Amino acid sequence: MRDQKQPWMMLASIYITQYIGLAFIISAAMAILRQQGVALDKLALLNLIAIPIIGKIFYAPIIDKYRLHFQGRYRSWLILAQAFMTLLLITAGAINLQTHFSWILITLGVYVFFMSIQDVSVDGLSCKLFDETSRKFASSIQFSGNLLGNIIGGGLILMLYPWLDWHGSLWLLATLTCVSLIQIIYYKEPEETAIDNTNSLIHKSILKDIKPFIIQHKRWFIVMSFYPIGSTCGFALLNPLLVDNNWALEDIGFATKIFGSIIGLFSAMLATPLISYLGRVKSLVSVTLVQTLALILMIPITLGNTDKLMVYSAITVHFISFPALLVITATMIMDKAAPTVHKATFFALQFSYASLLGFAYSALSMTLAKHSSYNLVVTYGAIITFAIAIFIWLMLKQDEAASEAYPATPQQRT
Repeated sequence: MRDQKQPWMMLASIYITQYIGLAFIISAAMAILRQQGVALDKLALLNLIAIPIIGKIFYAPIIDKYRLHFQGRYRSWLILAQAFMTLLLITAGAINLQTHFSWILITLGVYVFFMSIQDVSVDGLSCKLFDETSRKFASSIQFSGNLLGNIIGGGLILMLYPWLDWHGSLWLLATLTCVSLIQIIYYKEPEETAIDNTNSLIHKSILKDIKPFIIQHKRWFIVMSFYPIGSTCGFALLNPLLVDNNWALEDIGFATKIFGSIIGLFSAMLATPLISYLGRVKSLVSVTLVQTLALILMIPITLGNTDKLMVYSAITVHFISFPALLVITATMIMDKAAPTVHKATFFALQFSYASLLGFAYSALSMTLAKHSSYNLVVTYGAIITFAIAIFIWLMLKQDEAASEAYPATPQQRT
């Protein structure tokens, strides 16, 4: 670890506030606005506010290249992002739901834009701060914080809505976001190392650096092309499957949002000792095999066995594997981005690539289920996921052995 005193509490707070607003908008606000009489076609527009998240890779190079007039390259962008996130939540809370829906949509869209700037900045800061040993714990903090934010924003705030109302809910979110802002203001980011400064002076084009980076890690990019299949092809079908089997919406929400996220919190934290014990590649293979088990448990559900024991068993195994998978992959992504000058850019490049494919596989699984059956998609998904676990081992075990035998030197950094 480069600095014995790392800002764990600040990072946890940032990752929590990063998702409380998004979870509230995607989950809670959808139900609240519908209850207020907003038409379904207008509600569909709410999904458009997530577009800035997809564009992270385009403005990550700006965050890597420039610093604002605050101390610290990534801290300066975090201050800007958190300040605007707080102000935009206050503004959205002051807008009338019934008469100014369009303005709410615009305000929340701009909020998500600054949230994505915060996301890129904190990932860049993590790559800068943590060495190979501490990255796995940093990744656990990240996804534990995301899940806790999901519970607060998507679940607890919705439960408190009858007392808080629209204004109170948004202003409570703004207050929680402001806590992170205060922590960032009092934090002092370490200055660039001599190597980083030297490489920064070379000032290569980031676009020219992307191709060599992908070639250097081609095996990893091939793995990222396939591993999201296991985590998406089954769980993406669970909600519509339960709706088709007459589960109440509140029961579905509790099972997948509250119960699942609580299991996920433990999974994300236990991923750190798992990586320490097995190593990165073996851990990734192990959780992929657990995902295979989760898909196998979903097969009886696709055949109509939707009693609570069966459903909760499948959800439990899915959330044991999925957050751990995110922690392990984020650790490996950080390993590859940290030695470079363009830390935030190359972190965003890898994570956005895997996330985009995850959304694509999720949509594809729903399309296939519509034209065939839930059972066929989940069964084939389980077989494919098992094959992917073997594929990951074959693709990455040589790279892991090579990295342990010949660790990267400063001269090899791009």
